[in-house]
Amino acid sequence: MNKINFYLFYLTNKYLLLNFMIISFLILFVNLLELSRIITDDNKNIFNYIYLSILKYPSILNEIITFVTIISVSFLIRNLVNNNEFVSLRNLGYSIIDIFLPIAISIFILGLLFLIIINPLSVFLESKYEKELNKNDLNLYSIKISNNEMWIKNQIDKLNNSFINIKNINLKDMKAKDIKILSIYDNSNSFILAKNGEIKNNVFELNDVVFYNLSEEEYTNIQNYNLKINFNKENIIDSISKYKLIPFYKYLKHSKTLSKFNLYSPEIGLYYLSEIFKPIFLVVIAFVIVGYTSKFQRNENFFKVLFVSISIGFIIFLLKEIITKLTITLSINFFISYSIIFLIPFLIGLYQIIKIENE
Repeated sequence: MNKINFYLFYLTNKYLLLNFMIISFLILFVNLLELSRIITDDNKNIFNYIYLSILKYPSILNEIITFVTIISVSFLIRNLVNNNEFVSLRNLGYSIIDIFLPIAISIFILGLLFLIIINPLSVFLESKYEKELNKNDLNLYSIKISNNEMWIKNQIDKLNNSFINIKNINLKDMKAKDIKILSIYDNSNSFILAKNGEIKNNVFELNDVVFYNLSEEEYTNIQNYNLKINFNKENIIDSISKYKLIPFYKYLKHSKTLSKFNLYSPEIGLYYLSEIFKPIFLVVIAFVIVGYTSKFQRNENFFKVLFVSISIGFIIFLLKEIITKLTITLSINFFISYSIIFLIPFLIGLYQIIKIENE
């Protein structure tokens, strides 16, 4: 990398860092206002606000990266134009693509770091953030998927708990098979095996049950047994299908799990694909912004440049939302949907750059 390319690479990183700091802190301030509304009076103290803000910060960074890229590239190109550096580079024989290359490398590296580091970190901290805000509900039950099995911790009260393992469940009719339950009561513990069961109105109706009384070391065959539970169909679906709280390296495994429980959809596939290819998509976004901001002259109002850049970003965001809605409604293959989201901005940016080069 020669000095000019390194200079452009350095400037890109500088503007990205500055804009991340400014924009993320502004959004963090808005989040503090939201926290003041939803936090209970007992938990309203400065330390809790700081703790929750730290938990939320990586998610905020991950959400604003596209917007920050748009603003940063706009500022960068405008700075080059104002200092006559852009014209000088063009006079030295640099094409728009040559100027864009170190910018693209910087943005791609940033996107890659976000995917590898910020994505898992934001998922981990966002989960803790939600647990802190919903502490009372989460004390009643905990639902997890591991090795294609469902594990549920069910708490009736402080003295009565049960741990449920389900090998197979149809979430449409809430009928389960191969059920194991460890029940811990005040003075009596038991282990339950059931061939099948059905969840109805916070009751787990079990059939063909073998009931082991661990305290008295004896077992009984029971035709039907009803277990009181503190969760329902909606709780299970919400716990399994929170696909945005999954780190990128578990996307494939989680997709298979969702497919097993009939919860996988094109929307989820499109989201996972968008996250995986986000580093490249950010480069495409920057490509479009460079194509449009490069045509502005030194004496033109910067707010005009900024307005055009933000408008482009909004249009791309709107395009993505429309394609996502169509994907969900019409069950379009998410590879086709993402190709459309990816190619339209790329072709627009390419057309604009070719137009500038020809002029």
